[in-house]
Amino acid sequence: MLRPAVRQVFAALEARGGAGCVRFVGGCVRNVVMGRAPTDLDLSTQLTPDQTEAALSAAHIRHVPTGKAFGTISAIIDGEPFEITSLREDVETDGRRAVVSFTTDWAKDAQRRDFYLNALYADIRGAVFDPTGEGFDDARDGRVRFIGDAETRIREDYLRILRFFRFTASHGQSMDAESFAACARLKSGIDTLSGERISQELFKLLAVDDPTVVIAAMIDSGVMAHVLPSISAQATPLRAMCRLTSDIERRLLALLHPDGLQPEALECLSSRLRLSNRVAGRLRDAARRLPQADINTGETSWRRMAYRDGKAVLCDALILHSALSGLAQAEWQAIETLITALDLPVFPLKSAQLIAAGLTPGPELGQAIKRIEADWIAHDFSQNVIDAAIDEIRERTKI
Repeated sequence: MLRPAVRQVFAALEARGGAGCVRFVGGCVRNVVMGRAPTDLDLSTQLTPDQTEAALSAAHIRHVPTGKAFGTISAIIDGEPFEITSLREDVETDGRRAVVSFTTDWAKDAQRRDFYLNALYADIRGAVFDPTGEGFDDARDGRVRFIGDAETRIREDYLRILRFFRFTASHGQSMDAESFAACARLKSGIDTLSGERISQELFKLLAVDDPTVVIAAMIDSGVMAHVLPSISAQATPLRAMCRLTSDIERRLLALLHPDGLQPEALECLSSRLRLSNRVAGRLRDAARRLPQADINTGETSWRRMAYRDGKAVLCDALILHSALSGLAQAEWQAIETLITALDLPVFPLKSAQLIAAGLTPGPELGQAIKRIEADWIAHDFSQNVIDAAIDEIRERTKI
C-alpha cells in the first residue's frame, strides 16, 4: 500500500471514479489476513474497461488490454504489471468459460468468485471488505469452501475442482466435506477442460510444500483419474519425493510411477496435458534410465551414465530411485553434489586416427567409432581400450 507504483495506479483510477472505486482483491488480501506475504497484486474497480484505459492514459501510465473482453486491463509501471479487472457478474456459463457483464456492485462481483477466502477486498487505506460475510473468517481459520452452493460454483467452471484441491493443500487446515463431496460427484467435468488449464493447475498443486494428503484424496475419490487419464497415480512415491525436493517435474515423476512412466502412457499424457517438449523429454529420459539408476552402484557407474545421458538425466533417475528407497534428504543431497562435481571425460578418439590405421571413410568407420566408444565407456574410459582398438585395426587392414 505504500509502494509508489501501487499508489500511482490507485490515484489514477480514483481520479476518474472517485475514492474507493478501486480495491485490492483475492490472493494478496487473503494472504495478509492469513499472516502471509502478499503475492500477485490484483485489483478490482468499479470503472468499466474503457474507463480504466482512459484513466490510465490520463495519468500517462502504460497499459495493455490483456483481457479486455473479460474486463481486465494491465497497467505497467517500471516493467511491473498490475492486473485491473472491472467488477463483473456472470450472465452465462458453460463449465469452461463465462459471459460476463460489468457492474459497480462489489457484492455481485464477490458472489461470482470461487471460494469465500478469495472474495476479500481492501482499499489503499487498509480497510478490508468482506461482501459475503464469510471470507475473513475462512481466511483466518484456513478454511477453503465454495461460495454458496458448491455444485453451482463448480458447474460454472470445472477447473474449480482442481483449484479446490490446490487451495486446500496450500491454504487449508482441513478438507471441507461438502466441497469435497461436490468435487467428487462432478469430477467427470474435468474431461471438458483443455490440457493446458489442467496441467497449469496440476503443476501449481505439485508446487505446494506438501500436497500429498490432498493428492491422496484426489486419487481415492477418482478425481485424479480424470486429471491423469489411464494412469494409476501413486501418492506413496510422491510423499517420499516431496521430502527430497521441491522440483515440480521430479514430483510429477514420482506421482506417475510406475504405470505412467511407460513410453505409451507418457506419450498419451504429454498429448493430453499439452506438455512442452522440454518437460515431456525430461520425463521420458528419466523414465528410460530409471531401470539402470541405482543409488548403491557408486561413482564409477554414475560417471558412465552421466557421460551417456548427461548429469541432469542421471540425477532425475537417481532421485526417483532414492525416493522409492526411502533415502533421507541429506543423503540425497550428498549424492547430487557428488554427481554435479563429476569430471566427465571427452572421447579422445578421432576418425582421422582410424583412417590412418587403415579404415576407409564410410559406414564402417562410423560403426567402428561407436563400437570403440561403447567399449571405452564400459572399461571406465581407459585409453588402453582405444590403443588396443587402433592396433587391432592396423593388424587387420595391413596388406
